[in-house]
Amino acid sequence: MKVFESGAMRALEEKAVQAGTSYSELMENAGLAAAQILREKAAGAHFVILCGKGNNGGDGYVAARHLSSWGAQVCVVLIQGEPETELANQMFLQINREQIQVLDWKKEPDEIKTQVYGADYVLDAMYGIGFRGSLTEYLFPLLDAVETSGAHVLALDLPSGVACNTGEVPGRSMKAAQTVSFTALKPAHLIEPGRSFCGTVTVVPVGISKEWLDKETASLFTIEEKDASLLFKQREQNTNKGTYGTLLSVCGSRGMAGAAMLAARAALRSGVGLLNMAIPAELYPVVAGVLPEPVFTILEHERNGVICKEDSAMLNQRMLSASAVLLGCGIGTSAFARSLLRRVAACTSVPLVIDADGINLLAENIDILKTVRVPVVLTPHPGEMARLLHSTTEQVQAHRLEYAKCFAQEHGVTLVLKGSGTIVANADGRVFVNTTGNPGMAKGGSGDVLAGIIASFIAQGTPPYWAAVFGVFLHGLAGDRCAKRLSQRGMLPSDMIEELPLLFSEFEQ
Repeated sequence: MKVFESGAMRALEEKAVQAGTSYSELMENAGLAAAQILREKAAGAHFVILCGKGNNGGDGYVAARHLSSWGAQVCVVLIQGEPETELANQMFLQINREQIQVLDWKKEPDEIKTQVYGADYVLDAMYGIGFRGSLTEYLFPLLDAVETSGAHVLALDLPSGVACNTGEVPGRSMKAAQTVSFTALKPAHLIEPGRSFCGTVTVVPVGISKEWLDKETASLFTIEEKDASLLFKQREQNTNKGTYGTLLSVCGSRGMAGAAMLAARAALRSGVGLLNMAIPAELYPVVAGVLPEPVFTILEHERNGVICKEDSAMLNQRMLSASAVLLGCGIGTSAFARSLLRRVAACTSVPLVIDADGINLLAENIDILKTVRVPVVLTPHPGEMARLLHSTTEQVQAHRLEYAKCFAQEHGVTLVLKGSGTIVANADGRVFVNTTGNPGMAKGGSGDVLAGIIASFIAQGTPPYWAAVFGVFLHGLAGDRCAKRLSQRGMLPSDMIEELPLLFSEFEQ
């Protein structure tokens, strides 16, 4: 599904108008669609509709008219006086003042706060997708009243205070329980911190044809379960393990065997034909006793702590026979781990996935990426991303889309920035924002599972960017299924691995 920025939405509206739909029809359709979200609750309910001076306010006036006609008690609040756009003014003039009360925030704040405290529903039609900057302080008492009123808040297109194209919230914002998005999703519906202010998002058509949506280019998108079913069809009969690739997993260290095993089990459950685990000798008895499916490459240390020449040559041979390499899950940050990263980065001839401590080591010398001659997928969480950028986690979280997109393009990699609304940014500028997943996945080991899934898909021949996109989506979907079955608190990363074959069985029907 395409996700459109504010400029693209305006271009689509203009094309619709050129094709014969008027701007007033689009506004009428938008306001009606917003009102219909709450139509069943309208009769006898008290609605306060906060309207700005622009066209988002015009949508609010239309919604007010329809809600009133369905038996609601409606109060319209002008937050910046009467409308300034011709279109919004047309809708304002259609309000029946005998049935709908109209108040001005600048002139009647106390009466308005009384109305808000008594409201069942508040509609936010103040700014919408055209919002810039931050909300001014004179609105703060109004926001306070809404927040403490207990009213159900429905935002029209976007909660006021959220930046449409980035999801940034530079100051205060309205916090909605629901958001009705006109025509298509916008970036802020998906990207934190804006996503957290939107509540449940419903997309409604307002008169822009699917043909125009299909033709309009977009660099940001989401996928759905039906898209995943196109990739994971039933396998052909005349195949063998070699058909489904070989993954070399360079993971694990003393005290971190679990990370290597979680990544390995996720890779196996995701369909790779053969898994070769390159692990330190001391981990072999532990790992081999639990995982019978992989083959093993045993790595030894030299006295100076780096990989020995014999094992280095052996690792090179394993990379030659692999179709993808995963490095980093539980690898640690020792001198031995550093030597592994340099060796693999310089010598691999197949796509490379770098996760966890591999990313932390890479942050110490980002120029290592210049030695890699193959596609690279990096899977940092916000803290690891901050280390890559020599920034802070707070800065990363405030600018997730911008930072992910810029890093991917600057370094020529696929960047998976994990977290709520995981972002997958490609070197060519394409960006996917994930819609699956839940807070129950915020547990140690979840990232190892994701790395194993992505690396497995790449080993089976899926292009790295799409392997990351579908890997992130399925990882979150498995998490959602686990949360339903086991609860967010009780679910474990290992539970998500066992959910994967159940998902694939649905897609292979």
